Amino acid sequence: MGIRLIALCFCVFVAVAAAEKPKKLTIETSGVGKSYLSYGGEPLFAFGPGDEMRILNGAADLPRWAAWQRSHGMNLIRAYPVSVPLKAYGVEGVDPFLRRDGKWDVDAFNDAYFEQISRSAKALEEHGIILHLQLWQIVFFKDGDRRWDINYLNPANNVNAWTSSFRQGRHYIDAPADSPARRHQREWVRRILDALHGRGNVIIDVVNELGNGMGTLEWAAGVVGWIREWEAERKWTFIVGVDSEHHYHPDSFGRYRDVFDLIILNELRNREHAQSAIKVFKMPAVSVRSSDGLNQRRDYLFLDPASVGPEHQARYRTLCYRSMFSGLQSVGAYWKSIVADADYRQMEEWPTYAEALRAFWAKIAPHWPVLQPDAEEAIVFDAVTPHVYALTSPDLYAVYLECGSHTYNNAYPESVLRVRCPFENPRVECFDPRTGKSTALDARRKDDVLLLELPAFTDDLALLIWK
Repeated sequence: MGIRLIALCFCVFVAVAAAEKPKKLTIETSGVGKSYLSYGGEPLFAFGPGDEMRILNGAADLPRWAAWQRSHGMNLIRAYPVSVPLKAYGVEGVDPFLRRDGKWDVDAFNDAYFEQISRSAKALEEHGIILHLQLWQIVFFKDGDRRWDINYLNPANNVNAWTSSFRQGRHYIDAPADSPARRHQREWVRRILDALHGRGNVIIDVVNELGNGMGTLEWAAGVVGWIREWEAERKWTFIVGVDSEHHYHPDSFGRYRDVFDLIILNELRNREHAQSAIKVFKMPAVSVRSSDGLNQRRDYLFLDPASVGPEHQARYRTLCYRSMFSGLQSVGAYWKSIVADADYRQMEEWPTYAEALRAFWAKIAPHWPVLQPDAEEAIVFDAVTPHVYALTSPDLYAVYLECGSHTYNNAYPESVLRVRCPFENPRVECFDPRTGKSTALDARRKDDVLLLELPAFTDDLALLIWK
């Protein structure tokens, strides 16, 4: 009896320990050679808007926002340490440096700031939220009264002689190797990594918009070298990439393929480009922000109160599905409104869309390691929408019909969709991205093509064809 009791207690202990084991982001490779992001042993799909500037820096109500995301199926924040005082944006936050003689001393790192980052990252992990952390936000190094003019590194704002030659922010980012600025960058990176040590929910992004006025792939690779040094010392690893759009081509990114772990697109500007990069470099891919065009102000979703209404919520919904069907596993979203709006009270439709998106992902996630984009969409015919995408695997075909970017509230009539599919007696599910509701569809076969009678719908519709 005593031995059995001891054995039972041991089993309970092991079970509890296994249940409490923290999740960690990893990169897996499936039997078909597909690389993908996994979190806690399951394929990852991360999405959702967040207060990117303030949440990490102690100037927003993180628990309220995290509860909002988690309760509606979301799990993502793109965030960054600040390079300017948040007071300029109307909120009080912790600063990364201390002051001396009325100015900043950028060699005097503020331990309280990095402790704040540590607490924030831990709280996000406890909510199951992925932290896409950019080591630098490039906008703070561009000209402007709330940018470089107030940047800690601007010599007008600090007491440090080694910054005296920096007329613009790029002079810090693009400083020569072995310069005081490079040594400062290395110390900045190491302090951030120390704050994130042990957090399994973090993707490290060297800088946003690499090459937008400053920063090169060579420089970014050097920063990754500092990260790898730290990892070897601290016995902890991160998934690391760099936000770019135009660098992900063989003639530029090819020589750095082994430096980075994943592709980080600034936005899904070109679906074919994203698919090509994934195929060529055999890496997982994510995107940074919710713009569905060419990085113009009209493309931004959730940037300000004017871009939060029903149209923008629908556009972010279609962007998320479009990204998923392009092979991306994370779709960031802007949120730059004031802290009081961090509960997203303007987003009346979005929580339902988010819950539906999470439900759709749950259906295809077990197949994600082998699902491949049908690049030519050569298996789908007679779609009533201007765009149709497909993912195929040995046991599941997924099809997504959508209106496209910069459009909203498009009504489509009943129709017959033809899908070339080898499944003999498939089960077909019609999924409404607006509501998350599924209905069964009858499938008629004509030769090697399934004929699917689709209902009328608005903007977009998804189909799941099970073997």
